[in-house]
Amino acid sequence: MSRYLDKLAEYHDYSRKIRVDNGAEFTGRTFTDWVKSHSITLDDIQPGSPYQNGYIERFNRTYCTEVLDLYLFNNLEQAKKVTEEWLIVYNTERAHEALNNMS
Repeated sequence: MSRYLDKLAEYHDYSRKIRVDNGAEFTGRTFTDWVKSHSITLDDIQPGSPYQNGYIERFNRTYCTEVLDLYLFNNLEQAKKVTEEWLIVYNTERAHEALNNMS
């Protein structure tokens, strides 16, 4: 995950704060060390309160309905390929309400 965040930072700089849930991917040493190395503050949501991170919950729901529910993947590489293609459309072509319907 930190590799993708480093790529994003090439275009948008590093965030000062990242809001996360209590998943293992956000509590592991690799991620927490990466966060500290970039002087980023983690803003944890309360356990059992996904509504505190509405943007990611909305993204997760959209990803589930537009990718996971539509495909039966044969392997992880296929899932990665479909996801990467979907992310390109999601991030560059699709209108987003939070961005005043801009992509």
